[in-house]
Amino acid sequence: MMPDPSMSAWEPEIQPRQTLWQRLDAAARHMLPSIFIAFIIILFSAPIPLPGAAELLPAIVIATVFFWSFWRPSGMPSVAVFILGLFMDLVGFTPLGVSAFILLLVHGVGLYARFGLMRLHFLLVWGVFSLLATAACLLQWGLACLFRFHMLDVAPALFEAFLCIGVYPPLSALFSWVFHMLDDKEEP
Repeated sequence: MMPDPSMSAWEPEIQPRQTLWQRLDAAARHMLPSIFIAFIIILFSAPIPLPGAAELLPAIVIATVFFWSFWRPSGMPSVAVFILGLFMDLVGFTPLGVSAFILLLVHGVGLYARFGLMRLHFLLVWGVFSLLATAACLLQWGLACLFRFHMLDVAPALFEAFLCIGVYPPLSALFSWVFHMLDDKEEP
């Protein structure tokens, strides 16, 4: 970019300033995935008759964290993942830090694998997510067994893993649409 000849050398080029509403809009767009997860945690933990809410909550949260960590890490920072995991533990009466630990692992794998998986077909990404979700659910089951000093039935953990795997494609389609809407809005 060529400097403006009418400006003297000591005058900096003035950038247009964003208004308060533009900054709030940009912040809300970046916080949208975290707000969605917080809303889902509150909705599925509320005492309203939603069938299967307790089983769907971890599946939706794990799928959401993976998708946004994979496609837009700025919308799913590690601090937000940790806070949402602690919030999920507090609301779900699970030992404090278990969900945060598992969600941070999912987030880390999503960040680490993003450049290698971005160019791959959706089915391959879904396969990687399936392995990750199964490992996360089995880790959660293992930690529950460790905390109780008792071997629990593995069937609920496998059911949760299958829910994670089944929930990912529709959530991925929804989040892809939202992702493109956010990108269209950010262009000047």
